[in-house]
Order: sequence, then structure tokens, then C-alpha cells
Amino acid sequence: MRTLLQMVRIQAIAAAVMVCALLPGGGAHAEGGRVLTKSDVVTIRVVSQPDMDTTSRVEQDGTIQFPYVGRIKAAGLSEDGLARTIERRLAARQIVTDPHVLIEIANFGAQVSVQGQVGSPGLYTIDRATTLTQILARAGGLRDSGATVVVQRQGAHGKIVKRYDGKDIVSGKVDGNHIMVENNDEIFVDLAPFYYVYGYVGRTGEFQLTRPITVQQAIAIAGGLSQLGSDWRLKIKRRTADGQTEEVPATLDDQVQANDTIIVNERLF
Repeated sequence: MRTLLQMVRIQAIAAAVMVCALLPGGGAHAEGGRVLTKSDVVTIRVVSQPDMDTTSRVEQDGTIQFPYVGRIKAAGLSEDGLARTIERRLAARQIVTDPHVLIEIANFGAQVSVQGQVGSPGLYTIDRATTLTQILARAGGLRDSGATVVVQRQGAHGKIVKRYDGKDIVSGKVDGNHIMVENNDEIFVDLAPFYYVYGYVGRTGEFQLTRPITVQQAIAIAGGLSQLGSDWRLKIKRRTADGQTEEVPATLDDQVQANDTIIVNERLF
């Protein structure tokens, strides 16, 4: 009986080993690990062959240099995939019998620049598939002053520029989790346009211009007219195309433009 139980246990273990070998990530030759990209720095170690340990950078053509087998295409392969490739070359050239190679990423080469109206502008390393929402979150999220999110990347025929409304990303109207970022992407969050209201209103100062509005709506946002305010002698200071500032009469129905300064004068009686 004991012998029979032992045989059953051995068969069960063997079956489990076979299943593990067939599962993703299981078995000695399952390819896994992070997918390599240009500018990654990898450490290559051949087990029991310390004199062959090498550190190499993935060049812009996607290859690495391993002294014993020459140049190898690395970008696009997983860490395990690159290890298996080197093992095959070492064995084919009879440099090492039954080689076992270990790959470790020493420095990640994939980086994304996030600048502008975010909590923590800077250069961020991406070591896995990353979405626009995720990279913005890592950069501290959009500030209240953030507006358009501009993503620039180098394409085969020049620079590709895509723009997204920051508020739409925050609200989910634009699903940033379906927008992937890539190595060397440049992300810039524009400053939301502003206008200014001064004079006889409830609250003077700077206001975000998040949508088309009229002078009347701008005054309402600023708390409306004060007791001494007049809606008959309105003026706007506006920057012209040549960079000069001019002051023009305004009506309640005029459209507010970015950087306008709306001046509400005192009523005469």
C-alpha cells in the first residue's frame, strides 16, 4: 500500500511539473521578464563562466554587443528571450557546453518627459507598458491651471503631435487609460488661458477661460456688479497681434479672449 501511495505521489508531482512547464513563465525556457527597449543597460551573466560576465547597452539600432558571439538584436525581446538567444549562439559556436545565461536590466532606457502644469514636472522612466493617465498621475496629476495635454513623439516621417483636453482626461470623457505612451515621448500640459476683471465687481482678479464666454458672463463669474458698478462704460484691455496693448470700449455681449482685462467703471449717478 505504501509503495502504491508513493507511486501516486510521484505521478502527481510529475504531472504538476509538466503543467508548470506549459504555463506562461513556467519551465527553464519560458520567455518572460521585461521587454527590452533602446538605451536599456543589461548585465549578461553566463552561469559558471564569470570571465564572460558583460554589461552592454542596447544601441539605437536595437542591438547589443556580446564579445563572444557579436551583435545580437535585443530591442523587442524579453529578458528571458535575449538569454535564450545568447544560449543558442554560445552552443552553436561551441563556446560553452549547455550554457545557462541570466539577463538583468541594470538601467532602464525608456523615458518620458512630462512638463508644464503638473504637480511634479520631470523625466520619468517607464519600465512597463504605461498609459497617459498613469504617467500624468506619476507626475503629480494636472494642476487646476492645466489645460491642453500635448503629446509629441518622433514618427517615421517627422514629429507626431496629439492634443487632448485635460479636463476630458480627468473626467474620463477621454479615456487616458487607452492612450499608451512610448519611449522619448514629450508630454506638455499647457497653462489654461486666463482673463482678468478689475473695477466695481464683487471679486476682482484672475479667472480661467475654460469655455467661450461673454463679458456679461465674465462679470457674473466675478461676483456681478458692485453697488457702484456700471455696465454702460465697460472697457477691455487687449493684446494686439503685434504685441501691443490697446484699450477698447466693450459691451456685455462681446466675447472674452485670452488675456483680456475687463474694466468695470463706476456709475455716474
